[in-house]
Amino acid sequence: MSIVDMNIGEKAKVVDIHAQKDLKLRLQSLGLTRGADIEVRGFAIGKQNVELLVDDTLVGLRQTEMKLIEVQKVER
Repeated sequence: MSIVDMNIGEKAKVVDIHAQKDLKLRLQSLGLTRGADIEVRGFAIGKQNVELLVDDTLVGLRQTEMKLIEVQKVER
């Protein structure tokens, strides 16, 4: 599953990033690495953008980027 499949308030762990090298490096620089804990804080209309809490940092991503990040939900 990817971040776009999640709902507000859900938590997950990053399993893999299926992106080309440049984008993968940019996402990793934002803290989105394998094993990172994330929480969906909010979506824009139509899930075009997302606000994620990655560790203690808020990160904004586009839908195209969300679809490339494979996650596994974590129960609260």
